Amino acid sequence: MTRDVVVHPDARVLAAAAAARLLTHLVDVQSHRSPVHVALTGGTVGIATLAAVAASPVRDAVDWSGVHLWWGDERFLPDGDPDRNETQARAALIDALGDALPAQNVHAMAARSEEVPTPEVAAEAYATTLAEQGSPAFDVVLLGMGPDGHVASLFPGHEALTVTGRPTVAVHDSPKPPPERVSLTYDAIRGAREVWVVAAGTEKAQAVASALRGAPVDTTPAAGALGTERTLWLVDVAATQALGTPAALSTTAAAFPAPVQEAAGLWQRVDEYFSALVPEDLALVETRHAAATGGLPDIAVAPNQGKLLHLLAQAVGARRILEIGTLGGYSTLWLARALPSGGTLTTLEIDPEHARVAVDSLTQAGVDDHVDVLVGPAADTLDRLVSDGTEPFDLVFVDADKQSIPRYLEQLLELTRPGSVVVVDNVVRGGAVLDADHPDERVQGVRAMVDLLTDHPRYDATVLQTVGAKGYDGLALLRVRD
Repeated sequence: MTRDVVVHPDARVLAAAAAARLLTHLVDVQSHRSPVHVALTGGTVGIATLAAVAASPVRDAVDWSGVHLWWGDERFLPDGDPDRNETQARAALIDALGDALPAQNVHAMAARSEEVPTPEVAAEAYATTLAEQGSPAFDVVLLGMGPDGHVASLFPGHEALTVTGRPTVAVHDSPKPPPERVSLTYDAIRGAREVWVVAAGTEKAQAVASALRGAPVDTTPAAGALGTERTLWLVDVAATQALGTPAALSTTAAAFPAPVQEAAGLWQRVDEYFSALVPEDLALVETRHAAATGGLPDIAVAPNQGKLLHLLAQAVGARRILEIGTLGGYSTLWLARALPSGGTLTTLEIDPEHARVAVDSLTQAGVDDHVDVLVGPAADTLDRLVSDGTEPFDLVFVDADKQSIPRYLEQLLELTRPGSVVVVDNVVRGGAVLDADHPDERVQGVRAMVDLLTDHPRYDATVLQTVGAKGYDGLALLRVRD
């Protein structure tokens, strides 16, 4: 099981980025599944992340009535104790959500009381609550990590590490006060669709390196925190210092087995060699920087991929370009600069904060007069463009939720003309597309795209595998038939 690693400049940006990522993920999941179950974490960065969620305007895009909040662990203290993760989470986020989040959707671990005198009773009560809710597979489990490599309240060398067959466990003699706690077990954590480990600071660096290099769980418990669909590490630069790899890399090679690590290093060096052909000017660099400081996920195209889009747009003589998935506007800028005089670009973004960051950058770059950023779910916006009788687009770049690709492609037939070119990014999914039973809905979205395009009467298509600074993936190239 590989681990995706995203590095942020510092703990503040890390918390903001994690919040933006969580909100976007919730909106994405709710587009095809409800309810959504999220396990929260405590700690400095964990609570800062919740506060950033509360402060984000994107929070209103989430249907909180369909979100259930759980906890990965809790300090066994009286109700309202300021050291309880629940108490801190309520102050940071839950109180701010008010009636949008039904009280019955907040599943706190029982506090110490006369009715709940021991952590064993609290653990059993939480297991019962999980069972009453259908023993859900968490959509996301957020986990902080201590300098000793512990996650939740699973500490190195403790008996709780070996507990199986139940979702919760009582913890005594915790090396970190208070000594009594309640925690999810590995069974519950590893049953989650996605596990996100958040770590910041130089004091975490050795544990980060140990976990990513696959240390035994009895010495580094974080190494055993794995999701069924994705395991994501969100760290700051300081926490990468023991990895021995450039901290600027968004995906750390140490997270992968040695052969893949060696290949990834080679791909990175090759991209760096060819970068002489793709110089970034100040506007492109500042656009990337604005996205990073704005807390946006580091998933924009690489410079050579941006230049490829630029050249494709010029090659087809595109006067009208459509982009699905603006993010911070980096690919948007490459495409906008390919337009001839009088050309226009329309780009769609679901996240209002991402759109704001992109608009600021595009304005700073001087292309805002011929770029229109439309905010909202892409499928809805495409329907509106069709109903408005929008003039056909010459080039379309799709870099959004892969689950919706088949729907987008059908809609685009109403928004393109014979000879129009469509580019779809990230369709190889690290090779996961080979697995017909893969649990990741993004993979299944790509496979549905392939089924749709096979012998399609209106599209000619091929897929190119790619390697480089962004790892191993690929893009689909489509042309609307004459």
